[in-house]
Amino acid sequence: MKDLDMKDLQFKWKDSLIYLVGAFITALGVVLLLKSNLGVTSWDVLHTAIYTVTPLTFGTSLFIVSMLITLFVIFYHKDWRYLFLIVPFVLVGLFLDLFNEILLVDFIPKGYGQLASFVFGLILLPAGATMLIMSRYPAGIYEELMLVLMKIFKTKNIAAVRFFMELTPVLIGVSLTAIMVGDLGQLHFGTPITVILAGPLLQLYIKIYRRLTDGNQ
Repeated sequence: MKDLDMKDLQFKWKDSLIYLVGAFITALGVVLLLKSNLGVTSWDVLHTAIYTVTPLTFGTSLFIVSMLITLFVIFYHKDWRYLFLIVPFVLVGLFLDLFNEILLVDFIPKGYGQLASFVFGLILLPAGATMLIMSRYPAGIYEELMLVLMKIFKTKNIAAVRFFMELTPVLIGVSLTAIMVGDLGQLHFGTPITVILAGPLLQLYIKIYRRLTDGNQ
């Protein structure tokens, strides 16, 4: 992954629209997973834990965690250009609260509705992430964090670092809810499913997107 280059951050209406729609779809996917009560992504286990034990909204919780990660990356690189990595999380956070606090506030699926909500959320989440990535605007805070951790621990083992990155927010989130409210929060059987399937779905969507836009295989 290359460092951010301010010269590459040029405003284009098409990319901006794709970026905005991507944030919208990502947020909808996250909220559908949350509403299903069957499991959220590993990082959302942490976000929902903060949301549960504090007065903060879901979107604000995501923003705070993302901002802390961004500041860590900035501190390591000593380069304020990485602050642009927070942009998609601002948008996603706003849309999260739009769905969770307003549009879908009364949406409480039961039975097969829970499964449908989980499946649609799992499908939409990487689809939105694909649009953020393909817009050519900043979208990779977790990828940047992974590279920083690899340098800190002096390892090239991506799988081990990614496992550490997926496990840590789960442990923190579960600990918070266990201590404060006496349960495991949003850690359900669906969480490992999201971890396993999100990556392959993202790769599939990127491949499809490239074929549709410029014919790349």
